[in-house]
Amino acid sequence: MSRRGGISRRSLVIGLCGGSAAAGKLALAAAPARAAGNVMRIDDKAAGTPINPFIYGSNEIGTMDGNGPSVDFDRKAGATIRRLGGNLMTPYNWVNNSTNAGKDYRHANGAFLLGVLDVPKKAWREPAAVVEAFLANSRSAGARSLLTLPLAGYVAADFDGDVTPAQAAPSARFLPIDWSARAAGDDQPARGESNDKINIPSLLERLVARHGGAASGGVRGYYLDNEPGLWPETHPRIVPKPVTIKSLIDRSLRAAKAIKAADPDAFVLGPASWGATEYVDFVKASDWDVYRSHGSFLGAYLDAFRQESERVGRRLLDALDLHWYPFNRRGTLFRTEDAALSGAILDAPRSFDEAGFCENSWVADALGCRPRERLFLPLLPSLKQIVDTKYPGTALSFGEFNFGGAGLPATGLAIADVLGRFGRFGVAFANHWGSLDGFIGEAYRLYRQRDGSGECFGDTALPVTGAGADVSVFAARSQSSGRASLIALNRSEKPVLLDLAFASGVAPALRGVAGFDEANRSFSELTERPQPAGEGAIRLVMPPRAARRYSFA
Repeated sequence: MSRRGGISRRSLVIGLCGGSAAAGKLALAAAPARAAGNVMRIDDKAAGTPINPFIYGSNEIGTMDGNGPSVDFDRKAGATIRRLGGNLMTPYNWVNNSTNAGKDYRHANGAFLLGVLDVPKKAWREPAAVVEAFLANSRSAGARSLLTLPLAGYVAADFDGDVTPAQAAPSARFLPIDWSARAAGDDQPARGESNDKINIPSLLERLVARHGGAASGGVRGYYLDNEPGLWPETHPRIVPKPVTIKSLIDRSLRAAKAIKAADPDAFVLGPASWGATEYVDFVKASDWDVYRSHGSFLGAYLDAFRQESERVGRRLLDALDLHWYPFNRRGTLFRTEDAALSGAILDAPRSFDEAGFCENSWVADALGCRPRERLFLPLLPSLKQIVDTKYPGTALSFGEFNFGGAGLPATGLAIADVLGRFGRFGVAFANHWGSLDGFIGEAYRLYRQRDGSGECFGDTALPVTGAGADVSVFAARSQSSGRASLIALNRSEKPVLLDLAFASGVAPALRGVAGFDEANRSFSELTERPQPAGEGAIRLVMPPRAARRYSFA
């Protein structure tokens, strides 16, 4: 169980920053500083570029973490968009709300999603009750919604518990999915017999009719299932052997067309790949040699979508979606609260975009750490290169990410670093896996919480230049007020001095300082103040392993 992180009474908080419904591009720069007096330059004269508001996202996990509904943490942290995904959504039957837990729990069919979302039992048999509960939670948090749709072939048919190997699909325990257009007059509300198919376009039409389309406040986008390269491991009762690349692409294209037919403004995100080995060759897919010339599975996936989009005259894939869980040979980082792994956690975000950094894990072995035509680390420049080559204009998305347990201060700093790097690189969507509890929530509030003047971290990025290894700096301007703000993260175990110079030659007046660290565990107002450093620069003194937001007039 993670430790809670609340808001102190001396916090600057008066509310949360609103998020735009449009995802913009970003050129925000992070510049680490190593030595006292190291000068970093903020280009406060630059026009700047918009920061995508949907990088501050979360996953709907209900009460899975055992610390209360995840939506409560999302609301406090100011999450802008929420995803309903994960292993339980692959076999989710929207007609009767059953699902199959796969390897996570006895390969059982049951009411798992209904339970963790606290759906009243009287509503359990109402079609799409799980989805409706999720959408209601998002609305209560002031966030948009992203929904995962099934491609694996079958969904649960019942709530009858364990599924034996002999009952694997096709069997009476599962129902096949159908992506064909719904027949006129067929609203399918009562289907569920063992010889029926579960029609997914019917769900899409139902959601648009009830909530409007993506452009008018409905579901903002749809994921093409979840971690397909792992289906034989996670869901062996419905996918007993690995899926080929061709099969996944064919299923994905058909689903994308159906989504766009139901709601042309909805985003389509895929393939929701789990990690490096899926990115590279779809976990050694049997037909990899057919696609090897594309350099990676992701390259083949993008190229197939580009070709079909050009053929039908409509973009069919809006965002290349990946999951990213950092690894380290020193130990498991996922949800860890082991302080001995703090250094590894703090280093992990560097794999996204820091040239010359090579993480100590099997991921670096799989991808390599130098630029080349296929995938490599740092990841974001590599992905941009593939997108620009295979399907220009496709956004980047991280439907799941996690950088340690909520009770570890290093996790808060790492999450804040990740959000800044996602912003700098123009990532369009990002959704943390796990409740935004403890230091994770504090990292979100670093960007999302308003101060006493009603300002939060700006929505327009300003370039920052500088060099170093221990501190990340992100700067932005508020489009509405013109005020600038700066986030600085000290990853080292020692205090650091940062000298900040401004392109205008004039350091703006400081309005306030807020942040968190081991001594101040909640994002709150602080009495620290920068000192003049000569020639229009200011000097910041940061304590060890601390996060700060500086608000300027």
